[in-house]
Amino acid sequence: MTLLHRTLLLALCLPAGVAANAVSEVQIMSAPATIYLEQMPDAQHLNFDLVIDNGSEVALDIDRIELSVFDRDGALLLQRFADSNGVRPSLDVLGDRSVAARTRRSVFNPFPAFAQELDIALLRIDIELSNGDGSVGITRSLTIKPTVFRNHVAYVPPLSGRFINYDGHDALGHHRRFDVEFAPIKAMGFKTNAMRYSYDFVPVHPDGAMYDGDFADNTAWFGFDQPIRAIGDGTVVALESAKEDNRQFDQSRLAEDRMLLFGNHVVVDHGGGEFAVYAHARKGSARVKVGDRVRRDQTIAAIGASGSAFFPHLHFQLQDGPDLDAEGLPSYFSRFERVLGKRSIQRKRASIDTGEIVQAE
Repeated sequence: MTLLHRTLLLALCLPAGVAANAVSEVQIMSAPATIYLEQMPDAQHLNFDLVIDNGSEVALDIDRIELSVFDRDGALLLQRFADSNGVRPSLDVLGDRSVAARTRRSVFNPFPAFAQELDIALLRIDIELSNGDGSVGITRSLTIKPTVFRNHVAYVPPLSGRFINYDGHDALGHHRRFDVEFAPIKAMGFKTNAMRYSYDFVPVHPDGAMYDGDFADNTAWFGFDQPIRAIGDGTVVALESAKEDNRQFDQSRLAEDRMLLFGNHVVVDHGGGEFAVYAHARKGSARVKVGDRVRRDQTIAAIGASGSAFFPHLHFQLQDGPDLDAEGLPSYFSRFERVLGKRSIQRKRASIDTGEIVQAE
């Protein structure tokens, strides 16, 4: 078992008469297997999940989660915790704290952001759990060595002009909060979160508006039919261009074809184990075919509203494989500016956070 998945038993506190093996099969793990430190302009982000596997016959509740951060010399840099203390306890951010007997559940990392000045080499996460009457109490610990991820080449944003990252992959973003331990998601065949570092990009008017007129009218959106470009050189490995721009998909068919989520899409192998998905394209707008070589800045399709699109936008994600069995990868872009009213900040090899408005060349 790798360091990322090593489970250490720090404490097992059982009263007399309770068999130790009653909770000996409780483990915690991290997902995905490789955890990346995403370098944002103003912070470092850790985008991963904790998985609690309660193989015991005892239903448990999460009482406390503590994070300790160490540098490469083993010095403690930072500690944070979420617990049951206070009128509105910090553990409430987890929602349901229970872990039923003989089940697995995900816990989204409640400590996602860190100052740039921290030289993060190792994390230790301690989770305290107990049963309903307090007669069983255990602590499980997990150590994680995050990896700083850098794209193998410089990429440009997949859109030009002014656009907003309407919903990205911060701690509150829906792409980030895709729970593969949730039974309905499991039933569709999802085992990974390829959307872990994805973006929903929406072109905007200079005043920030995304559309003018009827929300339900695709043509009222400034981005509808605007060109989508390749972020870098690569080869087209998958494509769909026949879906209607009706903001719908057949959820009953996801188990047989999970790419239906994306409606019309282009998947490009950009080399270095990095594959980009350009999704929700307009019907018939693809300008490439499978096997084509594409160049950076080349128009490959146009923004539409196919698949699970709530409105016209480009869903973009980078991942380590061509389909939805892949794991998500961070993506960094150059040749754009973050718009801050009348001024702007030039960005180079930077991510775009949720809510940020940018201007790309």
